[in-house]
Amino acid sequence: MVKLTSIDYARLIQFIATKMYHVLLNKTQVNKILFYIYGVYLVDHKGPLFDDDTAKVWIYGPVFPRPNKKVVSCEKIVLENFTQEQIEAFQKNNVFLSRIVTIVGNMCNKSAFDLSQWSHKEDSPWYQTLYIKDDNGKITSQTPWNTQIPLETIKNYFSKPQNAIFG
Repeated sequence: MVKLTSIDYARLIQFIATKMYHVLLNKTQVNKILFYIYGVYLVDHKGPLFDDDTAKVWIYGPVFPRPNKKVVSCEKIVLENFTQEQIEAFQKNNVFLSRIVTIVGNMCNKSAFDLSQWSHKEDSPWYQTLYIKDDNGKITSQTPWNTQIPLETIKNYFSKPQNAIFG
């Protein structure tokens, strides 16, 4: 069985948005949706969705560098872009695949700006990783760009029901 990568999931997001919701996504939208799906999977399955990349702190929010480099903005992905092995690997977890379809449907019509606003909220994993606070909650410094967002921070955020806002 083929091992699915961050790029495979980014392309799946583009495929679902195009095929089911008739929306072409830009890189920011793909990254935010991928981050959300990654967080939900982490909570549901107690481990990461893929292991070829990790979420990093970039100026525009959480980014997976590998798919960010490979995603072509507003590319129309068709079924033929996937191998039979990839399709079977996606279908192996039909319950989560169905959840991905719902999440993409709930997020694909949000602008890149709106999704960035969501990912930059004060309690978000991006914000928590970027800003270092003192005991009084005052920001004292920030971590460098490209710092990995800890899995535990992502898991804690997405395990709170109020943060599962996109399905």
